[in-house]
Amino acid sequence: MIIYSGPHLILTYEQDNNRFINSWKSSPTTVEIFKKEMLEYLSALERINPTQIIWLQQNYTFQIDDETKLWVEETIMKPRFEVGCISQSQDGFHHIAFVVGRDVLAHIMMMAVFDEKSRSVFKPKHFATEKDARNWLNREILDTVYDVQSQRQEIIYKGIDTDGTAIIEFRKPASEIDRTLKSFKSILEENDFIKNNIEKYTSLSKREKETFKFVIKGFSNEQISESMSISSNTVRTHRNRIWKKLDIKHFRDCLRYQCFIN
Repeated sequence: MIIYSGPHLILTYEQDNNRFINSWKSSPTTVEIFKKEMLEYLSALERINPTQIIWLQQNYTFQIDDETKLWVEETIMKPRFEVGCISQSQDGFHHIAFVVGRDVLAHIMMMAVFDEKSRSVFKPKHFATEKDARNWLNREILDTVYDVQSQRQEIIYKGIDTDGTAIIEFRKPASEIDRTLKSFKSILEENDFIKNNIEKYTSLSKREKETFKFVIKGFSNEQISESMSISSNTVRTHRNRIWKKLDIKHFRDCLRYQCFIN
């Protein structure tokens, strides 16, 4: 039963399993349009209170920014949790399944709303097909056995398009799409971090970089002093300069620079 059909979003309610099927007939093109459709979605949630949700992202291409991600968490998801509509299970909070669309980058950016760095209590699953998503929600996941050939990952160069952009195809079993997307997301985040912090890291002197390698490994000042054959005071001086140049506030901030060390 269709309960909402807007300019872009269609909401279908399956009463037998108390499930929403949300699909995009076309993708939003602006933040304002996206928010308007999401508010309609929230209204339907409050009216019907489904226990399961599937998002079909086939036609979704809108890449939301950080501010909009926060808006989704604060405006759409947080109120649902605070009024007690969401319960915890072994799979996390609530049963939400996303079916990956053609625009993988847009999907990855949407995933950031739910990642470990956000405050979201929702932990959705990601699937290659609607059938896989339904199987998970129905608890009918089958232990499918793949032969060696089907499990092998492939990276295929497809040539150059009309804009001069290289096209590379990455093939993995559909059952691994959740982990594959998370891997892509980590790579993109690391790449952005490198681009945004390369000048800070290159401002370190050779000895400061050497000291930083030991810091990231968890060495104490005394251990670094012994390893580098310098005094503890010199180590502290290096640390202070590193902290200032890299704008480090806590030790966990150091670990993000592991990509430069590697």
